[in-house]
Amino acid sequence: MTDSTPEPQIVNIRDRQQQLIRQRKQKFRRGAWRTLIILGMTVGLGWAVCQPEWQIQQSNQVTLTGNEAIDSQTLEHLMVLQFPTSLIRFQPQTLIAQLKNNAHVNHVIVTRKLFPPRVNVVVRELPPVAMTECKGCTLVLKPGQADSTTLGPANVWLLDQRGVVLPADSYPKLEKAHQLPKLTLKGYLQPEANEDTSDNPPVDSATQLVSIDRQKQQQWQQMYASMETSPVQIKHLNWENPNKLMLTTKLGQIHIGPFSDNFDRQLQALDEMRTLPKSVDPKQIVYIDIQNPESPVLELRKPSPPSS
Repeated sequence: MTDSTPEPQIVNIRDRQQQLIRQRKQKFRRGAWRTLIILGMTVGLGWAVCQPEWQIQQSNQVTLTGNEAIDSQTLEHLMVLQFPTSLIRFQPQTLIAQLKNNAHVNHVIVTRKLFPPRVNVVVRELPPVAMTECKGCTLVLKPGQADSTTLGPANVWLLDQRGVVLPADSYPKLEKAHQLPKLTLKGYLQPEANEDTSDNPPVDSATQLVSIDRQKQQQWQQMYASMETSPVQIKHLNWENPNKLMLTTKLGQIHIGPFSDNFDRQLQALDEMRTLPKSVDPKQIVYIDIQNPESPVLELRKPSPPSS
């Protein structure tokens, strides 16, 4: 049997096959070149990243703005930057979290500039609202973790409304102008074991390591929000015993008991007693117990026995 396929059709089929082969070869060559170009760019970028021109070599390449009250040295210390640092590998979100969690700032913007290599940090401060004393204390941030750091030592510490603590010397302008917060706290910082759990320089054994009690910090946030909106003027807060929270007001010492959701009502009860000095001499009041705000208890001084 003879092949009846016309010769021109056979030629067309062969041409089509050769065309497909050429197209596949061209596609392969383009893919190979594309891969080589990407690989070359990756290698070049990796090489460039390692060059000093694309790295932050020292702290003067980090610009900090927006801090009007907090000194720059404190904020730079809390950034925990290691030099040299590649701009490509640099993680702005980590720096933002470090500052917001450990400093009196509630807004941070971090930008990078390649030419010349630079990091710009802009912060918005929160004012300190309370003061606590801890003689010769060093504050440990993230205790027990590999990336923990310290602040201090210092004798006076300032809190913002979120319960974040900074040494008072972080505010040189406020210290010089004697404008530190009037509200004082006792018992906010908790002692830590003197163990070196980080890469920080060893702490002097004479200093006391302390940290922030996270439960107290959460309670402080609620407590301060209530105090800020209450007409009751609170001068001092004693938190040494969490089960016996005590306030100092114009009426004297106030026993609150453990902090609870009832704190707003307790402050309201105190405000309702603002006319008490008209009927009772405040000097005769030992304390006022408002653990039950619906039934406050006044402890009065015992009258002196009559002289014979």
